[in-house]
Amino acid sequence: MCASYSRDKITSKVYGQSIAFIIIAINLVLKTVIIKGITWVGEDTNSEQLSSITNGVFIAQFFNTGILILLVNGNLSEHPPYGITKLVRGPYYDYTPDWYVNVGGKIVQTMIINSILPYVGLCTAFAIPALKRKMDRKWGSDEYVTKKTSMAAYKDLYSGPDYIIHFKYSGILNIMYITMMYGVGMPILFPIAAFNFINQYLCERIVVSWQSRLPPALDNKLTENCLNMLKWSPILFLYNGYWMLSNQQIFKNTWSFIEDTTQGMKSDHSLYIGVNWAAPVLLMSVAATFLIAI
Repeated sequence: MCASYSRDKITSKVYGQSIAFIIIAINLVLKTVIIKGITWVGEDTNSEQLSSITNGVFIAQFFNTGILILLVNGNLSEHPPYGITKLVRGPYYDYTPDWYVNVGGKIVQTMIINSILPYVGLCTAFAIPALKRKMDRKWGSDEYVTKKTSMAAYKDLYSGPDYIIHFKYSGILNIMYITMMYGVGMPILFPIAAFNFINQYLCERIVVSWQSRLPPALDNKLTENCLNMLKWSPILFLYNGYWMLSNQQIFKNTWSFIEDTTQGMKSDHSLYIGVNWAAPVLLMSVAATFLIAI
């Protein structure tokens, strides 16, 4: 019995720790599929196409990283409209202490892994082209020995890969929105995001300077698109932050009877229009929505 319990415990830990890697792997697959799909559909200009790819990849990654894990583990059966919310019946009715340990921990773990990925991209940016050139030289060191039959193919091999700037934008947007969405309840996400941005800056400087081809000339549409998307992240920060701060179990010691530990405790949590400890955040949320919308 003890051996069986030990095996089950190890298995559950392995599955739990693998969730972050599965999320990142799915994000990479989504990125590839969306880029190919939007490229196939096409846009009038290159900038518009890159903006569409940026938005599509960002929305897919944000949903997979930040929203899906919330819906799978959340329970909305307390809130209207009951015909829809009854379908979301996870174990957690609110941002409870257990939620922060079991679900929030996975989000933090995913963000930590994301912050290290720029160095993985830096290594592959140098290693893969070097391996291809080595194979082309028949594993020798003479650069004039090649299997290429045309000058264009030879130059393409030694010119380096294209710089995929739209994918970088979507990654920045995803990090920013995840951090803003859960940052009030998990402030550790802010230094992790800063660490991620510093790593991206250092790695991208090296890749652009030494490995990638000269990026194509673009207008300001791609940058403006990114800024327009970023301006809505404070709204997510304030509204979801209000819901975290108005939690009844943590800040008011409210509890509901449960029959056993496998049963989730109902939150008794709803929107309260009045004066309490979270009211200033709600006021700032409404004011920020008005200011950004106009």
